[in-house]
Amino acid sequence: MTRFIARTAWGCLLLLAALSGCREVAFPPAGSYAEVDLVADGGRGGEWATTLVPLIEVERDYFVSTEPAFRVVSVAGEPSVDPPTVKNVVLCGVLDGSSAVGARITDLLGEAGVDRVLAGQAAILKKEDVPLPGQLTLIITAATEDALREVLKARGEEISEIIDASCRERLRRYMLQRRRAAQSEEFRRHWGFFIEVPTLYTLFREGENPPGVELHRESPPRVLGVFWKEWDHAPSLYNTDELFDFRADYVRRVYDGDQMERNRVRYAYTRLGEYTALRMNGYWYNDEFSMAGGYFETYFVWDKDAKLLWAVDCLVYAPGREKTSLVRELHALAETFRYQ
Repeated sequence: MTRFIARTAWGCLLLLAALSGCREVAFPPAGSYAEVDLVADGGRGGEWATTLVPLIEVERDYFVSTEPAFRVVSVAGEPSVDPPTVKNVVLCGVLDGSSAVGARITDLLGEAGVDRVLAGQAAILKKEDVPLPGQLTLIITAATEDALREVLKARGEEISEIIDASCRERLRRYMLQRRRAAQSEEFRRHWGFFIEVPTLYTLFREGENPPGVELHRESPPRVLGVFWKEWDHAPSLYNTDELFDFRADYVRRVYDGDQMERNRVRYAYTRLGEYTALRMNGYWYNDEFSMAGGYFETYFVWDKDAKLLWAVDCLVYAPGREKTSLVRELHALAETFRYQ
């Protein structure tokens, strides 16, 4: 990892080069993917806003610090007549037409969508590129107040991830307007996997000893890596020691002696693109460089036919800086991973 940090000047030149050609790129709406406007019946002090804000701003633990997944930057009791300027909007209200929020939800859903809600077939609905390209409007609704309370109780923990998945999709779409298609094809041809590479990332290393590749972006440093080894069983919560040793050996050899601690990692079943995966997230450090340390998450995917275990690695070095946007960007690119 320390070699990556040392290349800041080169990374800045790459960034300037990328920005010089941005006139052809369609920019998304202003603001951060981490910002959310909340429009709910009752406004800031109402029941729905009081319930939703902590569900949207759920804390993420990066071992040395925590950050909210999103920041609710505005809470209103009725929709604005002007299009919102943020990338994420959440609308919450009862679908009875008696309030401005309910009326806006009805308009957005249309007759078929309203029928689905009234039939109990839908309660959380995404409207991508609404009201403007690059924006998300997330609708949370039900036929009655009691039904809406049940929705928030039963599905409230999904809300932050629904917004996050949409942010990753929109961010990925934007970043990949400029991509290194030849590099991705070379990975597929030579190593047997595919991953999208935006022009803001450069190849730092690829090799057979140990087998793997690392892509790098500066300012602050972040790394997207793929490495693999022969493996005869699916990754599970019952063999986490093996997974820990696999990654620990790889990063020690490739990342200038980086280390991990067994008591500072977590494991969870998840998805990575089209694959079932086991995610390990934790904290890396390097004793040779006292200030070097940061957050990582690794997605383990097993290719049953080839008997290969793939590790898609996302690593950041951002001391004292916000990490959620960096991790979201890496995760968005990691989701493009495919093996042959």
